[in-house]
Amino acid sequence: MNKKRIVPAIVVVVAAVGGYLLGLSAHKGAPALGSAAPPLAAEQVYTCSMHPQVRQDRPGRCPICGMPLILAAAAETGSGGEHMLQLSEHALAMASVETTPVTRRELARALRAVGKVEYNESSLATVTARVDGYAERLFVNFTGVEIKAGDHLAEVYSPELLVAQQELLIALQSGTGERVGPLVETARLKLQRWGLTEEQIAELVTNKKITDRVTLYSPIQGTVIEKSILQNSAFKAGDALYRVANLDTVWVYLDIYEYDLAWVRYGQRVDLVAEALPGRVFGGLVTFVQPIVSEETRTVRVPVHVENKEHALKPGMFVSAVIRAALAGDGRAAPTGVEGKFSCPMHPQVLRDEPGDCPICGMRLEQIPTLEPAVAEQVDHAEHAAGTLLLAVPLTAVLDSGTRRIVYVEKSRGLFEPREVDLGPRTGGFFPVLDGVAEGEQVVTRGGFLIDSQFQITGLPSLFYPGGLRAGSKGHQHGGASGPGSRDAAPSTTTPPSGEGQHEH
Repeated sequence: MNKKRIVPAIVVVVAAVGGYLLGLSAHKGAPALGSAAPPLAAEQVYTCSMHPQVRQDRPGRCPICGMPLILAAAAETGSGGEHMLQLSEHALAMASVETTPVTRRELARALRAVGKVEYNESSLATVTARVDGYAERLFVNFTGVEIKAGDHLAEVYSPELLVAQQELLIALQSGTGERVGPLVETARLKLQRWGLTEEQIAELVTNKKITDRVTLYSPIQGTVIEKSILQNSAFKAGDALYRVANLDTVWVYLDIYEYDLAWVRYGQRVDLVAEALPGRVFGGLVTFVQPIVSEETRTVRVPVHVENKEHALKPGMFVSAVIRAALAGDGRAAPTGVEGKFSCPMHPQVLRDEPGDCPICGMRLEQIPTLEPAVAEQVDHAEHAAGTLLLAVPLTAVLDSGTRRIVYVEKSRGLFEPREVDLGPRTGGFFPVLDGVAEGEQVVTRGGFLIDSQFQITGLPSLFYPGGLRAGSKGHQHGGASGPGSRDAAPSTTTPPSGEGQHEH
């Protein structure tokens, strides 16, 4: 006999004997990693360890990969219909399964962000010309100058102001020198509306001398950030001569990603650090969350109000920020302590313990609600306070498919049950549990994916197969098996128990 024919024959014989022995061990109940339970009494089901959707009632080979089919492990069903799987001590050791109890803990997160220092928009103001004229002399001739209310800005010549001064003097003469009367009050009011101060009008009434050059004074305090007037140049009524910003307070705009918005709440304290000022930490207050998400960066701008009496923070600086947010019982950021106080809708940095008027704009202060109406119906205020102890599971205990999250609970030694859980936002190494497990239950923190694979092999509900694979499935459906996440058992067509009619690989 030719040697070239003998070698392939030997290989075929060895493969056949090996497959027979593997199939025999599976038929006799030799357990896989997770098949520690006895076979099903009503019906034996054989499956492929690589393709758990293959379900047959006889031993044989997988029609997809050709591997010998193994006997699917039997599962226990709880009194409430829960699907559970029993693992042997050997299987537990092989999978290195570890569990930890579900406990209550205080959950908080340090949300880090970057931002930029900008002007406090509510402190910006302009010095505007109210009449036509010419700038004869400028006292503030460059930007960056610190000015106070009442400081002189420029000397201007205006024909309209000359006429208005003459009208006041004529009104005084027609009134036999009296400083009151309708004409006098009208002339005085016109000069006030056109930018003259009370002192300048009083000097005009006393000296009865018209001046062709009128000095303009600053009505506000701040830093000159723009200058639109030039010496010996003309200007029109309505022109902005100077733009002034008060840098005693600044706003730091933080860019918060939309998935972190659950952690941002009005009234939170923020720690700020600027690279230009090493070693210094500035405190700020979250005053507002803009209602628009940037389509380019997928972030929301959050202005932080910062006291800046020393003017150390300069507009344009970049800063790093940390928002420390505790988690409340409803899975969102906990109240910050401003609830119940009074604030101005136009100036949220104003916080008062008692009702009153806004010191900036005079609006009536409104009380900040303690809870949102929808939350108040479900969450007790005492449980909603910062520092609430919440049920939490470690991050490693959660198996996430993208559409559902489950944990495996150890009911007794080696007996596991899958639980779908409702979780809050991640906080460090833990997830707050809103529903699904109870305090004290043991959840798997290591070996969870191996346990889930055994649930798949046995046809029980698992992470990617919520409905399981065992109900009504004895074979393999070509091209139509349910994919991950399907809630229906994968239907199948019966395949031959042996190699007959199998696909060639």
